[in-house]
Amino acid sequence: MRILHLLKSNKYSGAENVVLTIMDVCSDMDMVYASPDGSIREVVESRGHEFYPLNRPTIREVKKAIRELHPDVIHAHDFTMASTAAWAAGDIPVVAHLHNNPPWLKKICPRSVVFAFALSRIRQVISVSKAVEDEYIFRGLMKNKNTVIGNIVDAEAVRQKAQEKSDCKPVDLVYLGRMSLPKNPLEFCKIVCEVKRLFPNITARMIGDGELMTQVKEYICSHELEDIIELVGFQSNPYPYLNAGKIMVMPSTWEGFGLAAVEGMCLGKPVVCSGVGGLNDIVDSTCGAKCSSMEEYAHAIIELLQDNVRYTSAAANAVLRSKRYVDMKKYADEIRKTYEVATER
Repeated sequence: MRILHLLKSNKYSGAENVVLTIMDVCSDMDMVYASPDGSIREVVESRGHEFYPLNRPTIREVKKAIRELHPDVIHAHDFTMASTAAWAAGDIPVVAHLHNNPPWLKKICPRSVVFAFALSRIRQVISVSKAVEDEYIFRGLMKNKNTVIGNIVDAEAVRQKAQEKSDCKPVDLVYLGRMSLPKNPLEFCKIVCEVKRLFPNITARMIGDGELMTQVKEYICSHELEDIIELVGFQSNPYPYLNAGKIMVMPSTWEGFGLAAVEGMCLGKPVVCSGVGGLNDIVDSTCGAKCSSMEEYAHAIIELLQDNVRYTSAAANAVLRSKRYVDMKKYADEIRKTYEVATER
C-alpha cells in the first residue's frame, strides 16, 4: 500500500515529527512525505524517507503529486491539508489527521465550515485527543469516522539523543516548542519573572524558534531577564538541552496532544502545564501540575524546586506515566487499521 503524507509546513516541528514517526514504525509500507520544500527536506531524507516537494500546498499541486506518485491512501495532516486533499483526491481515500484543537473549532467561521464540507469527502479521521472532536462545533459530522490515536514517543531514541555531547548548562526551567501563539512563549517568560520575584536564583532555557521570537526577546530585555533566560533557538536535537533542565513548563494556549510533555517525562522531567487539550490526560499531580493562574504556576514550580522528596517522586512518576505513550507496535497497528478501514469504505 502506497501512502502519501501531505503537510503544509516546510519546517520541522511537532506534526512533522509525528509523521516521521509513522513512517518509521510503518516501515513495511511504501510512504512518501510531501510538503513545500525547505529545511524539512533534510530532516525527512536524513531519516531515510522519500520527500516530494510541493510548490504550494494547493489543490492543483496536490493533484499533480497524485498523478506522479499514484498513492492508494492520502494521509493529510491538520485541517488545511485535509480540506485540500478532500477536493483533490477524487476516488482515492483520504485520512485526515488532526494534531491540534485551535480555538476556531468551537465556533461557526470560514475555517470550521470549510472543514465541515470537506468531511463529506474524507473517509477516516484520526484525532490526537478526545478534545479535538469534543470541541468541534460540527462534531456530529465526525461521528463514526473519528478514531482517537494519541501520539507516540520512541523513548529509547529520546534518551539516546539526550546523551549526545553538548555544551548546555543545567537550568531550573525549560520550554520546548515553537515561538508561536499556541505554545504561549510569552507566558513562559512571565512565569519566570514571577518565580524570580520569590526565587531570585531561578534559571531557564527556551528551545525553539518562530514568529513570536522578536516579542520574546523584547520581553526578556525589558524585564532584565537576559542573564536568567537562555534562548538557544531551533535545535535539530533538542533533547540534551531539555535533559539539562529540572522542570518542563508548558503554558500552552491550546494543544491537540502535547508530544513535548511526553518527551520530557521520558527523561524524568516533571511537567508544569496549562492542562489544555491532550495535556489534561498526560499530566496529573503525581508527575507535575496543571495550572490556571500565575500564582499556581509559581507555587507548583517553587514547591518542586524546594522540596527534594516531592521533586524525586514527580520525576519518577513522570517516567512511569510516559510509558502509556511508548508502545510503538500498538501505534503502528492502529495506523494500519485506519488505512484498511478507509480503503474498505
